[in-house]
Amino acid sequence: MTALLLTFAWAVPLSEREAGKVLDGGRDRGLLAHLDGKLGEEWTAAENFLASYTTPPRRRVLRKRGLAIRAGETGLPCELVVTWHPAYHAMTLVLATTITGAAADGPAAGFDLAIALLQSLQGRETSSGEKGLHGVYGEKTFPSLLKAVTHVFEDLTKGCDLTEGLGRKGWCVELRSHDGHPPAQRVAADPRPFYGMATSDEGWRFVPREVARDALGPSWGTRSFVAAYTMAGGIVCLNSKDSEYVEHQAELMRGPFGDAEPYFGIDSEIGGLDHGMLFILERVLIRMALADQWLASMKKTGSRTRLLRGSLDDILEMLHSVLPPEIDSLERRLVTSMGVERIIAQLDRQAEAMDEETRYAYENTVSARVTRLTVVTVVLTVVTIVLGVLQVLVSL
Repeated sequence: MTALLLTFAWAVPLSEREAGKVLDGGRDRGLLAHLDGKLGEEWTAAENFLASYTTPPRRRVLRKRGLAIRAGETGLPCELVVTWHPAYHAMTLVLATTITGAAADGPAAGFDLAIALLQSLQGRETSSGEKGLHGVYGEKTFPSLLKAVTHVFEDLTKGCDLTEGLGRKGWCVELRSHDGHPPAQRVAADPRPFYGMATSDEGWRFVPREVARDALGPSWGTRSFVAAYTMAGGIVCLNSKDSEYVEHQAELMRGPFGDAEPYFGIDSEIGGLDHGMLFILERVLIRMALADQWLASMKKTGSRTRLLRGSLDDILEMLHSVLPPEIDSLERRLVTSMGVERIIAQLDRQAEAMDEETRYAYENTVSARVTRLTVVTVVLTVVTIVLGVLQVLVSL
């Protein structure tokens, strides 16, 4: 069976104190629970195999029935994972949902529903009453999924006095099948629906095929059954991993290590968890959110200039942190597609401008002090001469 797995992520800068309020407060108020069970096991297996952290993230999940998606009379499965990233002082929210072929009534309808979900998560509201796409949180129904998630965010961050909201966003849509067929063939046959999900464009049927194919660009993948495309909104992935690959990898690992590697058996309902695409999306969004925060909060003082330079160094360190080489190449693509390099360049230009202003102000201050010292020196010299003349006159 083919399924569409959609994950939508937001990144928000957050201090350690604020993170404590969100995670501990969310637990105390019954909003958040530890990431455990099948979801927690799969997430841990993927992170342990793919990621390298100096300080591991702290992940929690919104309790069941806290958030729901309703498409007409049909409900879609939904999870919201809340993560504090201590290494970068940022929080991510990841909403995950699944569209199965049976529920979507055919592939094209599945693509349309995925695009509608993406648009609702970006704020597009339904005006069709009970028949449209809605977000549900607690006892309330909202005209868009973004409004429902925003209310969750406000409840979680209550008392933190945050000025940052759910501004930096991106998504990963994964088309999951289990036939082992090369996915590039499917994209070559008709790239338009994948272009539509990459751009949340509901008019994908009317996009020329060559335009859609050129926009998607070259695919990324280190396996014959995986193809990923990066664009400004995020990642679209086709994953047709089959049982033959899982069994072969398990047998291969039992020889030298005595047991199968759990990561290879992942068949998660979280889009992008397999092959680490979701981790990459989180990291790129965090960079963008931090850079935006620093650009907005810059003040024209020397101390802020030093802070800005340190913040820029933090972002650049994220660009070079350790990832498996094959995953790192996908991250570099996403960095370019989502415009991180432009934000970094803007941040650096602002820092240089502030450095120049600081240097100019310093030079003016020094020049003024030198001028005052020169005047004082001249005055003292004149006074000394006058006193010398007076002393000579008195002696006569």
